Amino acid sequence: MVSDRVEMHHNVGLQRDNWNTLLLNSANMITLSAAIMSGMAATCPVGSNETLLALKLSSTLLFCAATVLLLVMNKIQPSQLAEEQRNATRLFKQLQTKMEATIALRSPSEEDVNDAIEKVLALDRAYPLPLLGAMLDKFPEKFEPTVWWPRPISITTSQHTKEEEEWVE
Repeated sequence: MVSDRVEMHHNVGLQRDNWNTLLLNSANMITLSAAIMSGMAATCPVGSNETLLALKLSSTLLFCAATVLLLVMNKIQPSQLAEEQRNATRLFKQLQTKMEATIALRSPSEEDVNDAIEKVLALDRAYPLPLLGAMLDKFPEKFEPTVWWPRPISITTSQHTKEEEEWVE
């Protein structure tokens, strides 16, 4: 399970880094195009009003588009998201290495398993995968414990064995 998390966070980190590069290059190219159009409008002869108006309008629209794109980037922060995924990948790899070392050196105890489960769940909460749509709140209003798997239901009939009683407890 941990190796799957390492792979997922690594892939999502690469994807978010690509998004960041794409958005940043797009904003830079839009701004450069708008600046070139503004420069061309400044050097246009006075007699060509239609060309001058078209260049001014186009450059204004491109500057507005670049501004909107940068506002969206500031809201989503793809570079920060990519960095979080790199951190998640690193931490999951550390956990995987620790688990493999524990298994290689000795038979893991129940405490080792519970500790690993707690760490996986903590990392899952700290570094969620969804970006938009199902985005998780980092600071939810209501805190509830994460359930790894459902607890066994207690049996109230007197027909169960002593082993079943120990399992239920």
